[in-house]
Amino acid sequence: MYHRVQAGPDGNSPSMLDAHFGYLARHCACVVPGEPLPGPRLNVCLTFDDAYSDFHSAVFPLLQKHNLRAVLAVPPALIGEKAEWPDVARARAGGENGRSKSGCNRHCTWAELEALASSGRVVIAAHGLSHTRLDRMGADLDAEISFPREELSGRLGQPVDSFVFPFGRFSPAALRKVREHYRHAFRIGGAMNRGWSQSLLYRVGGDRLGSPGGLFSTGRLAFFRARYYWNRLRGR
Repeated sequence: MYHRVQAGPDGNSPSMLDAHFGYLARHCACVVPGEPLPGPRLNVCLTFDDAYSDFHSAVFPLLQKHNLRAVLAVPPALIGEKAEWPDVARARAGGENGRSKSGCNRHCTWAELEALASSGRVVIAAHGLSHTRLDRMGADLDAEISFPREELSGRLGQPVDSFVFPFGRFSPAALRKVREHYRHAFRIGGAMNRGWSQSLLYRVGGDRLGSPGGLFSTGRLAFFRARYYWNRLRGR
């Protein structure tokens, strides 16, 4: 699970992400939701949340360079028809709800998403409509869960079969609604997965990497395996 291409708590520097992708290309099988899991190498599904503009400008070229694929989780309400500022300014922008205090749209445009979806390297997933938490009372589940699939598939010409819960949070009602409309549901859990048939797919945080292969040390993999069973025992 990744977010930005910038050094800090919510991302990795371009050089670290480049080295990390190189490690994955050499040691792992890169898969996308629903496809067969080849052995004997570890299967890894890369997911990037929020569709920030630097996915198009920085992540996608690295996917091409290392022959990898990724899932891009998109909240349609935050996507604009055109970029208001150049890529460099958009990549540096911060703020709430996809805009900086200066009004800069820091997310991909619809045209950029269309190019990504048609590339064969990027699978589009729904990430709510407006990137709001779905465990809160009053959340409009029809709008936040049902509508994004229709909007994204219609605009991008690609089936949308996966849903990534914003902030990893959801209520029982939200989970039921997602299962009605999507084949795969992703949450945060810091754990391994046993296959695509799980009702919830766990994700391991990949931001702020300390080394290109740090997530895949023997100790870390053992922890992720143990965490899978602990999550199942807790019903999470």
